Amino acid sequence: MKRLIIFIVFLFGCFCTSVFGQRKISLTDAMQLLHDNSISLKQGELREQIAKNTVEIAKGGIYPNLFFNTNNQHTMGMVFDQISGKLITGNQWSNYATGNLGTSVILYQGGQKQSGIKIEQLKLELAALDNKRLMRELELQLLAIFIQVLVNHDLWEAGKSQLKFSEQQLQQEKTLMDIGKRTLIDYSQAKAKYANDKLNVVTAKNAFDLSLMKLKQLLEMDLSEELEVLAPKELLVNSVLPIYHLSSDPYLKVLDKQIEIGEAQVKLSRSSYFPTITLNGSYGTNYSSQRQNLLTGNTIPFWNQFNQNRTLSGSLSLSIPIFDGLKTKFTIRNAKLNQQSLRYEKEKIKRERLQVISQGEMEYQAAIEERSAILATYEANKINYEGISERYKVGKSSSIDLYKAMTEFNISEFRLITSSYAVFYKREFLMMINN
Repeated sequence: MKRLIIFIVFLFGCFCTSVFGQRKISLTDAMQLLHDNSISLKQGELREQIAKNTVEIAKGGIYPNLFFNTNNQHTMGMVFDQISGKLITGNQWSNYATGNLGTSVILYQGGQKQSGIKIEQLKLELAALDNKRLMRELELQLLAIFIQVLVNHDLWEAGKSQLKFSEQQLQQEKTLMDIGKRTLIDYSQAKAKYANDKLNVVTAKNAFDLSLMKLKQLLEMDLSEELEVLAPKELLVNSVLPIYHLSSDPYLKVLDKQIEIGEAQVKLSRSSYFPTITLNGSYGTNYSSQRQNLLTGNTIPFWNQFNQNRTLSGSLSLSIPIFDGLKTKFTIRNAKLNQQSLRYEKEKIKRERLQVISQGEMEYQAAIEERSAILATYEANKINYEGISERYKVGKSSSIDLYKAMTEFNISEFRLITSSYAVFYKREFLMMINN
């Protein structure tokens, strides 16, 4: 008795795990999971952070640098002591120490650093736009896979219903054949219909499993996790599609930002024609064991030399470019050619986007009309099948007519499912690319 109770509890636990552990997600939930889990989007955010750091690095280039140098040297033998101003000979050790604090700042360089900062700021904006473009692509990809999962699931469910009915019909035909009210041909027709419906169920199940696996992979989910995809509550909503604006297209925004970067790069290249003015300054001191007091002949102590040998210097340098082998000239020319290429690319993308929008709107209207026609066909085939089924029961129609009508009705049911989701997908597609 105790073992039986444990076994029942175990089965109940497995049942709860399989039923209540299943995760249900809608299209909105899937979009949120995509934003939270996508490694590609996370990499895009990291690239944006790197671009921010690069901007700060570029801004730091306009500040003066500050450095400190120190050195302690021991020398034996002949050496010229620059501190004491004499030549040291013989086998004796000399000890030297220096310390220097210096700084330098570029006062003018033709606006090179300012152009560099501008370019890095534009690259930061480009990274953000590129992340939005990537997000748009992933969202459209998710929409297509999500709808495909729903289509395959509904086709699978419809196929199972048809298979169940075919199985009942087959058993009924077998019973009637056994008592002599049906022929072998009638039974063979029912058997063929059952086999075909069974094949359809297997095919639909495989298609559903494959599309569900692709959905989990896109959402960076564990493939073993149980997932139930929820269909939208209203597939057929008469919504007014927004007007497409080129200025809001992320692909064109990316190209616009690249063109801006190109303009800044042309300005940066031109800065090589201008002179560079640099301000330098340093403060330091030194020590030598060979520096001696002229009266006593004793080595001057370290701290006395530290105070006496102090040096403060400043300089202003000017560097004027005269000839660089035409490097700057052709760099500017290449930058301008790249600019023109980007403008051509923008024009091409603009036309492609307008073509996609126009084609999408036409396909959406065509999908609505196609579904209306398929719905009419479905209703007609349903009435036809029900009528022939009644005639078949009283012996006024053959089994061939019955299963032909049943097949046509099943096909129209499959097409109705697919066309309903096609209308929803094309409308959502247009809404996404218009946002």
